[in-house]
Amino acid sequence: MACCPAPPTTGARPTPSDADMNPPSPPQPGCDIAIRNGKIITCDGADSIASAIAIHDGRIMAVGSDDEIAGLATDRTRVIDAGGRAVIPGLIDGHAHMDREGLKGVFPSLSGCRSVADVLGRIEALVREVQPGDWVVTMPIGEPPYYFDVPDNLAEKRFPTRAELDRIAPDNPVYIRPIWGYWRHELPLHSVANSRALDAGGLYPDHPDLPPSVTLETDPDTGEATGLILEDSFVPIVELAFFAMMPRFVHDDRVAGLKAAMAAYNRTGTTSVFEEHGCSQEVIQAYQALRREDTQTVRASLIYSPSWHFLKPDDYPRVLESWAGWLGGQGLGDDWLRVEGLYTEPGISLENALRARASPYSGWAGFNYDCGIPEDALVDFLIAAARADIRISTITIDFLDLFKKNRSLMNPNPSN
Repeated sequence: MACCPAPPTTGARPTPSDADMNPPSPPQPGCDIAIRNGKIITCDGADSIASAIAIHDGRIMAVGSDDEIAGLATDRTRVIDAGGRAVIPGLIDGHAHMDREGLKGVFPSLSGCRSVADVLGRIEALVREVQPGDWVVTMPIGEPPYYFDVPDNLAEKRFPTRAELDRIAPDNPVYIRPIWGYWRHELPLHSVANSRALDAGGLYPDHPDLPPSVTLETDPDTGEATGLILEDSFVPIVELAFFAMMPRFVHDDRVAGLKAAMAAYNRTGTTSVFEEHGCSQEVIQAYQALRREDTQTVRASLIYSPSWHFLKPDDYPRVLESWAGWLGGQGLGDDWLRVEGLYTEPGISLENALRARASPYSGWAGFNYDCGIPEDALVDFLIAAARADIRISTITIDFLDLFKKNRSLMNPNPSN
């Protein structure tokens, strides 16, 4: 029968051996990826540049010389020769709207059109591919990504008219979309609709629901709409508020668009995004679909942009408390995809109220247009969010004044 050895009778501690004093280091695992012959820009405090880097299990294992990193390679290591090129830490885009990049190819392009006749010919070909009554919706006139110099890029230096579109599409609603205003940063935005489209949207020049920022151009002789729609706003209104029946981005478009956008971001060294302007539920669902497929190539931290049109201010604390389980603290998700916190802003403008008619559809924006909180309810809202441990994100600089103005309410004990 085995027993424990007797302790030393002298009471002296045994002298440790060299092996006890210098235990062997645990074996280092081989790296999964080794990049050699590069300029590894470490971004450390000394701005040092190495020639090689080892990566294991998705994390940087070591940075050093080619010989040092070669010692960590095994027969399973993927070795990449950088050919002397720079290797940088992955970039993080803090205001990405990444999903938009991949949606630019969903609707037919008018790129390459140099005249009104070219535009009409392109649309006429699209009309032949659909059934009578089906919508034909295109991207804007001009050359992406900025669509500069429209309509001066056309020989006639004007947009097509409603009558011209009616001639080639008498039985189909046709709509040439406006640009997303932040592509070119010039106002007004221009879109063109034929008679079928205007009738479907119930649009006419003196429509009482049109905000001051939207104008339907009229013929000076007849007073009838020419088909040209001008919007003095960077975010289109008409296609959301009045053309709810036209084709829109669907879930599969958003999933495929995100895949394409991630590939584009990867090509420019961007490996992570933080969507601090907020994401609508349809964008979050597209991200979640990619995560389930394990095809996500850009890490994403998403802020939720809620639609508040169904609530009154008195309901905010109850809803925030109920959302604490999935939006509070670190939120839900993992290192690849996480949803945490809420986006908001002060108030809801008339224009955003009109755009929110499309809810839950969010168009190019990817966030809900009615995510704002009435300004007189914001302090109570922020306190309720803090109690639920829900992070609040905004891009509105006015929030700084709001915090200063209501600091005593947010922190009753100024010494804290």
